Amino acid sequence: MKNNFVKSGVLTLAVSATMVAGAQAQSARVFLNGQPLQTSVAPVNQNGRLLVPLRDIFEGLGADVQYSSATRAIDAHRGETDVHMALGSRRAQVNGQRVMLDVPANTVNGRTMVPLRFVSESMGADVRYNAARRRVAINTDGRGGSQVAGYRSISIPSDSVVPVTLDQTLSSADASVGQSFTATVQSTRPGDSEFPSGTKLEGVITEVVRRDNDTPGVLDFSFRTAVLPDGQRVPLRGLLTSLEASSVDNSNGRIVAKDTKGKNDTLKVVGIGAAAGFVLGRVLKKDGALPTVLGALGGLLYDKSKNKSKTADARVEAGTRLGVRLTQPVTYRDTTGYYQQRSSFLRL
Repeated sequence: MKNNFVKSGVLTLAVSATMVAGAQAQSARVFLNGQPLQTSVAPVNQNGRLLVPLRDIFEGLGADVQYSSATRAIDAHRGETDVHMALGSRRAQVNGQRVMLDVPANTVNGRTMVPLRFVSESMGADVRYNAARRRVAINTDGRGGSQVAGYRSISIPSDSVVPVTLDQTLSSADASVGQSFTATVQSTRPGDSEFPSGTKLEGVITEVVRRDNDTPGVLDFSFRTAVLPDGQRVPLRGLLTSLEASSVDNSNGRIVAKDTKGKNDTLKVVGIGAAAGFVLGRVLKKDGALPTVLGALGGLLYDKSKNKSKTADARVEAGTRLGVRLTQPVTYRDTTGYYQQRSSFLRL
């Protein structure tokens, strides 16, 4: 049975952008099954992606590889997996199916270099990057050059937005900082969200302001972990965001936050008006007070000196639909076939 490492959209090569900083001064170290991968030249970074010598990585993974200088084509084979690439082209093929690469194979200082993550994952290996140690670990599950079957890695870029519904009611009247809660990933069709339907995002309340006369109640929280339906726990960093069309874009099959310039200027749940329930807004602080709340879409401006009667507790009912913006890239292992379902929604 052929390896189905295919994708109709762009393949996200999630070697961390942290690797880019200072990369020319100190190359990342690459380990294969716990042992240093011997390379004829040091790995290099190109547009944030790690490239390694062609034969060193393919043969290290137990693949047979051929390169044609006439056509600049690379053909590799291992087990039931066939990979085809061409120098300078972002179009690659795995078992005859097209995959788009972030960066192509290329010639660097006279050496043919290929993207490490694509090559490794197309051969079924798992790739992890330790930023603190500047270490890339490739694992073939201890089976050397044999095929690692049964999963694929799904990569989600930062600023992607995950729709969720809140599982518990939260209120500034009785909530406390550090309180945990969960929200469930929402999906209408298999593959239309970054995580499988039913995934739970675990969050924690990071700020609580009680309603006090003309000061509205405020809640702020962040998300720390995704618990997939198969029980896998995936670390993440997510913040509250709006799902309104003016705040997110969904043109390529992935919901992405539009304005991320002020990434630290996060949205909060603000209690304004009993009828309105709450708004998602930016609390603008001045001299330690809370004089102004700017609505997420710019359509609401609350000033405590003019709207004293409109304050309320910040309360979000269970079942409320919200967005979670991922502030860092996330990669998780798919063991249920969700990779194929997700691929059908991502477009070039």
